[in-house]
Amino acid sequence: MDMLDYIVVGQGIAGSCLGFELLGRGRKIRIFDDSWRDAACLVAAGVVNPITGKRLVKSWRSAVAHPYAKKFYRNLEGELGAEFFHDRKILQLCRSPEERQLWLERSSLLDYAEFIGAAHSPDFFGQLDDSFGSYFIEHSAWVETRKAMEAFKKYFASHNILISEKFDYEKLDLSGDAIRYGDLYAKKIVFCEGWQVLENPFFSWLPYRPAKGEILTLESDADIPPHIVHRGNWIMKCGDRQFRIGSTWDRENLNSIPTRDARTELLAAAPKIFRGEHKFEVTCHEAGVRPCTATTRPHLGKHPKDGRLLSFNGFGSKGYALSPYFAKHFCDWLDGGTELDKEADLSRHIRKFFT
Repeated sequence: MDMLDYIVVGQGIAGSCLGFELLGRGRKIRIFDDSWRDAACLVAAGVVNPITGKRLVKSWRSAVAHPYAKKFYRNLEGELGAEFFHDRKILQLCRSPEERQLWLERSSLLDYAEFIGAAHSPDFFGQLDDSFGSYFIEHSAWVETRKAMEAFKKYFASHNILISEKFDYEKLDLSGDAIRYGDLYAKKIVFCEGWQVLENPFFSWLPYRPAKGEILTLESDADIPPHIVHRGNWIMKCGDRQFRIGSTWDRENLNSIPTRDARTELLAAAPKIFRGEHKFEVTCHEAGVRPCTATTRPHLGKHPKDGRLLSFNGFGSKGYALSPYFAKHFCDWLDGGTELDKEADLSRHIRKFFT
């Protein structure tokens, strides 16, 4: 019997980063994935953003996770033989005097100084609606998500560890010392299946709040800047006269089917970013489901009744920013070298949610 160290379920961005880390440590693994069914990993903007939200707060664990992610993706491009990582500043357009004042307050704080760049007076960018001023967010970047995921898939396939089929939980045999799944035997299994965890009989009790997101690719005669631009919605140049705009949040319709409502919402948002009259033609409309959690923190760790069952999931809209660092952190924990981050350790939910 050939014993695997780990079976990894899910080859989204979390499972891909974890699989890559495990392989790098010489572990014997197999990865199950059914072509990213309804997942957000292909559709996501892939932005690594240290400042987030209406209140302009630092992203959770950004001080350690974001520098690590940028180094990880640069090295990964060489390993996978693909180009998909780009350093990009985020140009934040203020929508009100209050938002500009908040920026001034944040920029005066030492903890924010390296992330918030110089301010620009109103009407500095002629083609954009910066009536209340603007500023740059530094140390940001973006990952071309589809290119990255396809490169990961090709890499895993070349190592003969990718099994392209839907994982069937009912076939998992936990009766022996080793975990058995068909002809495979493993010491442990890690579930990284994104929002599909709701179908998982072992970890669906965790407090997940998945959210569908939709993105449009638009062709336009507007002058599209090279930066990521944010004004309520974000836009990102992706061609000579094309840009992507997103995204929506929908916690009710959890599927990857594009909707008329989201299309209308995003088409209405696009003109608000630019000055003047412009044409916007939809060339692509995509949707996926983010594996968000009720606490906005990931769920990492072991099942309370069977330590062979592991969870590495719940990164929500921050998968591309957080997964590289936490894949290393999780593997360090698996190897006995560290304790799990207390805010991410799923054991914090056992008393309240597990029965």
